[in-house]
Amino acid sequence: MLRNLLLTSVAIAAFSTAAFAADLPSRKAPMAEPYVAPPIFTWTGFYVGAAIGGGWTNDNARIAGAGGVIATENMNSSGVVGGLYAGYNYQFSNAIVLGLEADVDATSISKTSGVINVLGGPPFLGNADKESIPWQGSLRGRLGYAIDHVLLYATGGFAFGGINTSYATAGVPGSLVSFNGTQTGWTVGGGLEYAFNANWIGRVEYRYTQFSAFTDNPVAPGNALAAFNVRHNVSENAVKVGIAYKFGAPASAVVAKY
Repeated sequence: MLRNLLLTSVAIAAFSTAAFAADLPSRKAPMAEPYVAPPIFTWTGFYVGAAIGGGWTNDNARIAGAGGVIATENMNSSGVVGGLYAGYNYQFSNAIVLGLEADVDATSISKTSGVINVLGGPPFLGNADKESIPWQGSLRGRLGYAIDHVLLYATGGFAFGGINTSYATAGVPGSLVSFNGTQTGWTVGGGLEYAFNANWIGRVEYRYTQFSAFTDNPVAPGNALAAFNVRHNVSENAVKVGIAYKFGAPASAVVAKY
């Protein structure tokens, strides 16, 4: 009798414990939530931008006649340079970046000179000669090294620009003669770019440009230089700052988080 009572009590206790355990909340591990890794920045992509700065030209024009150079004229000038640029970069896995870029600028570079430095004689002050570069552009390759959001680069290639000249002798009507031409040449330089985020990129750039030499013959009634050739050899140093928009954005990597 006592033995049956003990067995019954143990069975009731076991049943009660199992029922209580069934009522407890589940302690299963929660499902893993996806973890979105920060975007990996890349310099690869197309971009367009705008830049502005200053340019300084050097042109000591040589005035020559039948007997050779007889005088020089300082046409060095400076002005504001600004315009648009666009290009494409490709970043390799070893942080090397190759690119191709084109730009076109308007400039206020202009110089008017009234002094012709006659070799072996006194300066001639009777002319009002002018040189200006209203626009210029280039098509260049780029080679850079990326350090995360910073890009150090060198650039060089083909340059072209409009160079206008005019010559007039003071007080002589009809002596003005003008030349408007497009000159070609080469350009080389380098700079630094910083990516503020996946799309906006700022830059600072320096370039040296050498235009091909050209000769004017200012034949006009009463012009003091009508019997001479004026040889120009224009070079330019320019520093510009710019901001560009790079199309596209890097995709984030999705990793499971436990």
